Amino acid sequence: MCISYMDVRVVVCAIIKKGGKYLFGQKPQNVGPYPNSWHFLGGGADLSQENVHEALRREVKEEAGIEITNIKRIGFQEDEEPDKNGKLTHYLFLIFEADYKSGKLKNGDDIAKLKLFTKSELKKIIMPRPSDKLFRQLGWIKEKQPVRKTTLRDSILR
Repeated sequence: MCISYMDVRVVVCAIIKKGGKYLFGQKPQNVGPYPNSWHFLGGGADLSQENVHEALRREVKEEAGIEITNIKRIGFQEDEEPDKNGKLTHYLFLIFEADYKSGKLKNGDDIAKLKLFTKSELKKIIMPRPSDKLFRQLGWIKEKQPVRKTTLRDSILR
C-alpha cells in the first residue's frame, strides 16, 4: 500500500527594516503560493547544502539585490497552500528579522514589486495568512480585518 503525503517545504524569510520601514515583495500577478499579496523576502532553504542564515542571505539577495545584517530569529509559522504549480504543499516558515545593510533595491525574478511599509500601513495591505498571523501575535496589527481572499487555497475553499 502506497500512502501519498503532501510535499513539505522549508522557507526562510525576513522582516527587513530600512529607515524605520519594512521591506516587502509582491509576487507577479496570479503566481502562487499566496498570489497577489505582499510577502516577507525569502524563499526555499536546502538545509543539506546551507544553513538557515546562508539560505536567508542568498534568498534576499536573489529577490531584492541587497545585503542584510543583524539577523535575529523571531519564530516560525506553518500553513498549507498550493505551490506555483498548483500542488498543495505544507510550508514551514522560519521567520527572522534583519536590518538592511547595503545594495540597491532591485526586483528579482520571483518579485514583481518591492516596497517599504510603515507598521501602521501593514493593516491595509494584503498579505499571506502566516504573515498576518505573525503580525497579530507581535501586536503590530490589532484591528479586526475583513476576511480577505489572499490565496488560491482561500479561493478554492470558499
